[in-house]
Amino acid sequence: MSTPVQRQYKTLKDQNPDAILFFQLGDFYEMFHEDAVLVSRVLGLTLTARHRGSENEMPMCGFPMHAHAEYLQKLIESGYKVAIADQSENPETKQIDRKITRVITPGTSLEEGIKNPDKSIFLAAIIREKKAYGLAFSDLSTGEFRTVNLPSEKSFIDEIHRINPQEILIAEDLFLDEKFCSQLPKALLTIRKASPAKSAANFLQTHFGVQNLTVFGIEKIKLLIMASAMVLQYLKDTQKADLSHITKLTKYSPHDIMILDAQTMRHLEIFQPIRFDENSATLLSVFQKTHTPMGGRKLRNWIAHPLLSIERIKTRHDAVEELHKDIALRQKLKIALTPISDLERILARLVTDRGNGRDLAFFRDSFQSFLPIKTLLANSNNSTLQKKSESFNGFEKITEKLEKALVELPPLEITQGGIFREEYNPELDELKRVNENSEKWLENFLEQKKTESGIPSLKIKYSKNFGYCLEVSNAHKSKIPSDWIRRQTLVNAERLTTPELSEYENKILNAQAQMCEYEHKLFHELKILVTLQTKEIQQVSQIIGELDVLLTFAFTALNWKWNKPEIMEGNANIYVEEGRHPVIEKLSTVPFISNHLKMGSNEQHLHLITGPNMAGKSTFLRQNALIILLAQIGSFVPAKKASLGIFDRIFTRVGASDNLAGGQSTFFVEMMETSTILNSATERSFIILDEIGRGTSTFDGISLAWAITEYIHNTIKAKTLFATHYHELIDLANNLSHATNYHVSVAQNKDGIVFLRRIIPGGISDSFGIEVAASAGLPKPLILNAREILQRLESENLLQEPNLFSIPRVREKIIEIKEKSKTDEYLEKINPNDLSPKNALDIIFELKDLINKTEKN
Repeated sequence: MSTPVQRQYKTLKDQNPDAILFFQLGDFYEMFHEDAVLVSRVLGLTLTARHRGSENEMPMCGFPMHAHAEYLQKLIESGYKVAIADQSENPETKQIDRKITRVITPGTSLEEGIKNPDKSIFLAAIIREKKAYGLAFSDLSTGEFRTVNLPSEKSFIDEIHRINPQEILIAEDLFLDEKFCSQLPKALLTIRKASPAKSAANFLQTHFGVQNLTVFGIEKIKLLIMASAMVLQYLKDTQKADLSHITKLTKYSPHDIMILDAQTMRHLEIFQPIRFDENSATLLSVFQKTHTPMGGRKLRNWIAHPLLSIERIKTRHDAVEELHKDIALRQKLKIALTPISDLERILARLVTDRGNGRDLAFFRDSFQSFLPIKTLLANSNNSTLQKKSESFNGFEKITEKLEKALVELPPLEITQGGIFREEYNPELDELKRVNENSEKWLENFLEQKKTESGIPSLKIKYSKNFGYCLEVSNAHKSKIPSDWIRRQTLVNAERLTTPELSEYENKILNAQAQMCEYEHKLFHELKILVTLQTKEIQQVSQIIGELDVLLTFAFTALNWKWNKPEIMEGNANIYVEEGRHPVIEKLSTVPFISNHLKMGSNEQHLHLITGPNMAGKSTFLRQNALIILLAQIGSFVPAKKASLGIFDRIFTRVGASDNLAGGQSTFFVEMMETSTILNSATERSFIILDEIGRGTSTFDGISLAWAITEYIHNTIKAKTLFATHYHELIDLANNLSHATNYHVSVAQNKDGIVFLRRIIPGGISDSFGIEVAASAGLPKPLILNAREILQRLESENLLQEPNLFSIPRVREKIIEIKEKSKTDEYLEKINPNDLSPKNALDIIFELKDLINKTEKN
C-alpha cells in the first residue's frame, strides 16, 4: 500500500512525465524509480532503494538541497528537463504539502545564463502552414522576445541555425517529419500544441497590456501570433513566476540583414572551428573580449547578423573610428564599463523572484558607472555616441537609494539578514540591537553557568530542532545540576536547557524572526523600486552592449592593425589592398603574406585560382569573405585599404564533408551545397568555391566544374573566387568575358617547392602534388615510384598531358590526327579554327578512342 508521500510523488510526476522530478524531503531532493536510475547514471550518484528485495522495491538517489544548483546545471546541459517540487507546511493543519515551483529546461534555464554570460539562451517555437513558417524565440534570462515570418523551408532552416536555440517547441506532425527535423540545429525538441490564432492573440494582448497587436506589427500574421503565444505560454507554464521583464515583442525581417546559412557559418568558422585541436580558433576569438556580458551577447549577435543598410554600417564605422583615434575616451570608457554587471539577467532573476540582496548591490555598483559614461559620451565628437548618452538619464534617485540602503557585500540568502546598513531604517536598527543584546546575554549566561556548575568546557549550541542548549561533554556528565533539563544525547556529549534559557530563547528567536521578516520586507520594497524601471534598465543594457562592442571593435583594430573600410553605393564591388585572414594571422608564428583583390563593375567578376595544395588558395578565398562580413557588421577590416559595396549574401563551398548517418556521401553533400548557391545567389552575392567535382570521376568532375563556372559567369554574375586543381578550366577562364586566371606563386628548387603565398595573374598547370606529398613525409621510395608512374601516364595517355583541354592544344591535336587519318568522317566535320571552350571539351571526349588508335598506327 502506498504512503501519502508516495501518492504525492506520483501525482506530481504524472503532471510532468517528461521531466526529472526533484522531490524535496526535508533538506534533500530525492529522485525515485526511473528518474533515480537515470540521474544516478548521468550525475554519478549512488543508487539506493527502499524496500530492497521486495516486490515494492523503489530505486532512489538524492543530494542536499544546498548543492542542487550544480546537479541541476549538469542535467540541463545534458538536455534533460527538471521539475522542482518544494515542500511547505500548512499553517492550519501543520501538514507538509508539496507543489511544483518551477520546471527548468534547456531553453528556460536561468542557471545556464549565469554560467555562459556571453551567450543567449533561446527557446524557439515553429509554426508551419503550407510552405510558410512562423518562428518566435525568447531568452528568458534577458527578456528578449522576437518573431519572424519566413516564406520557405530553406529560409527557415537558415534562420534557425543562425539563432541556434537550446530548445525548440514543435507540433507533433512536424516532430514526426524526420527529414525536416534532421535539418534543425542540435536542440531539445519539445512537442507542444499551438493555440488557435484568436486565443493566442488574446493571450499576448493580456500579457503585454495592449488592446491589439498592431504595436508589434503582427496583428494579421497568424503564424507569428501562434508561434509567439506558444513561446510565452510555455515560459509561464514552466516558470510559474512573474514574467513582466518580457516587455515587448519585436518583429523583424530577414531582408534587413545579410543571410548567413549554416554551411557558410561552418565553412568560415565564425563561432565553431571545423576541427577542434590546440590550434583551432574562430572569427569570434579574434576580437578582444568585451567588458560586459551584454557586450558579449551583442558581439555574437552582430557577427551573426551583418547589416545591409549602408547608413547603419557607416554609423558604426564612424563610432569605431572615434574610439580608435581618441585614446582618452577609449581608456576611460573601458574603465567605466568594466564594473557593470549583467543587468539584463540580474533583472530577470529579481522579476521572477529568484534574486537576492547581492543582486541589488550589483545594480548599485553598475548604476554608479552611469554618470561617468554619460559624461564621456556627451563630450565625444561623434553624434552617435553623443545620442547614446541620453539613455543613462533617470537613474540618479534609485542609485542614491541603493547606496544608502545596502551594505558593501550583502549575503547571498535574503533570509540570513545583514543586507542593510545601519541608520537606513530605525525599526530594523532596533531589532538588530535586541539581537545583539541577546548575544551578550548568552555570553554572560554561559559564564554564569560555568561558574555555578564547575564545568569549564561548557558551551552554548543552537540547532533547528532543539533550539539553544548547554552542551556538556561526557567527561563532566557527573557535574550536571539536577534542575537542568535534558534535550538531546550525542555520542560524546549531552545537550540540556534551563527554564531561564528556554524563556530567553523565545525572546531571541522572536527577535531574529522579526528582524529577518523586516529585512525581507525592506528587500521587497527595494526590489520593486528597481523592477519599476524594467524598461529603462533593458534599454540602457542594450546601449551598454552596443558601446561595448564598438569599443571592442576599436581595441581589436588597434591590436591587429585593421583599417576602416570605405562603403560604396551601387554595385557589390570589392577592392582590397593587402588583405589578410584575421584568424590565421592570429595563429601564425610568421608574418602573414597579404594579397590584393579587385572585382569591380567593369572588371572580371569571376577569378579562377590555381596552384598546389597548402599554397594558400583556401586562405585567400576565406579571408575576402571574412573581410566583407567584418565590414558589414561595422568593424574595421584586416587590410591596408578596402572599398566595398554591400553584398546580400556570402556563399561558401569549401572542403570535404559527408553525412553518413543520412546516407549522403561527400560528393552528394558537395553537390547539395553547390545547389544551394546556384539556386539562391544573386548578382550582389559573394561566392567562394574551393574545389568542385573532386568526389567523382575525373571527366564527370571536370564537366560539372566547367558547367558550374559558366552558369555562375553567364547567369548569376556574382563576384566569385573559384579555387581548383582542374587546370583544364584555365583556358575556359581565358575565354569568358568577365573571368580571369590567377594562381598562387610557388618557387621550386632541388630541395622541393617553396610556397610564396602570393596571388598573381595567370593560371598554373602544375599542382606539385607529388612534391607536396614528399614534404608531408611520405616514404622516399614511394615518391620515386609516383614520379615514374606520372611520367608513364603522361606519355601513354595523352588526355593527361598538361593543358590538353586548352583550345590551342585541341586544335593542334585535331590537325595532327587529320594528317594521319584523312578519311575519318568525324574529323572532316571539325574546323580546327572554329572552337569554343565548350565544344573543345566535347571534342576531347569524342577524340579519345581515335587518338589512341592513331598513336598505335
